[in-house]
Amino acid sequence: MRTPLQRLADYGQSPWIHYLERNWIGDDQHGLPRLVRCGVTGAVANAAALATALTRGSAYDEQIRTLIPLLDTAEEIRRQLVRVDAQSACDLFLETAPGDQPLDGWVAVDVDPRLAGDPARIVDQAQRLAEAVGRPNLLLGIAAVDGGPAAIEEATARGLSVLATGVFSPNRYRQTAAAYRRGLTRLVAAGGDPGTVNSVAAVPLSGLDEKADLRLRAMDRRLELVGTLGLATAKLIRAESRAAFAGPAWDRLAARGATPQHCLWAGLTVVDGRLPDLRYAEAVVGPETVTLLSPHTAEVFLTGGQVRPTLDGGTAAARRTIAELERAGVSPKLIAETLEAESVRRGAEAFADIRDVIEDKRALLGAGIGH
Repeated sequence: MRTPLQRLADYGQSPWIHYLERNWIGDDQHGLPRLVRCGVTGAVANAAALATALTRGSAYDEQIRTLIPLLDTAEEIRRQLVRVDAQSACDLFLETAPGDQPLDGWVAVDVDPRLAGDPARIVDQAQRLAEAVGRPNLLLGIAAVDGGPAAIEEATARGLSVLATGVFSPNRYRQTAAAYRRGLTRLVAAGGDPGTVNSVAAVPLSGLDEKADLRLRAMDRRLELVGTLGLATAKLIRAESRAAFAGPAWDRLAARGATPQHCLWAGLTVVDGRLPDLRYAEAVVGPETVTLLSPHTAEVFLTGGQVRPTLDGGTAAARRTIAELERAGVSPKLIAETLEAESVRRGAEAFADIRDVIEDKRALLGAGIGH
């Protein structure tokens, strides 16, 4: 019997998992291989999960011990840890992903979010990471804020596949999609093959509702709008995605093998305990998209997820919802800008935590490490 995760493919959606760490990647009974058998077709690395695994376990100790005499900094060691995890996950999906959907089999690893605002350094690190991992199904995670669109364009022009992270608004999505199209155009002009490049835009939903709902409840007004901003934003970005990859200019790129930038629905974990666990995951089922699940949400989906097409349609109603929120004193634009800044800050903090934990590991193994 097919699982609910496997049935998502009937509607053209690819379920990915938002978690990667050494032991879990190789745990056939309880880790990633089991979820792949249950229908998961891709993964996005989570820096916070890596920091936790380094702190609480010894899975990385042997590699760190080997790297200590070879590398000078915690950052160099971090890159090697990430490289091995990414290679292992990429290989697993190359061997097992069904490949029925264009979004099957991909693994995404973030470029250091501390580089946000410096497109040249972002692209340089993305290039080096892609070369180090050396797998065709690797996505490079680049924050879509600040210099992100410029970095996304340049990375795409170099033939790199990109996961644009932290897309919280239709306006930011338009910028990200335009950057991808420009990058593809440059790639084709240089004689490259656009068919080897993929791009995904990560749209986190629950944080939008958290911010909007806090404002509505603080004002004690229009409470019927609680929990509406996230899904309304998803509907509008979906419409933007359809429009961005249509028309003669796009048709010419598609004829050369280019694929559209697809939406990845992230932030699907429900924080409000009054709401069902699958409120978001069940509401964004649609073709040529990714649903990114935490391990917990994936397990809940496996035991009772309702699979039916829910994403497409409702664009006019979504626009009315945004207008009603604005009239109620809630600014989706301000919320998106706040979440963008918070997303980059949290990502930078997670990378700094990994560096600190590696430094501690080095000390425990009998030596110091420089910055």
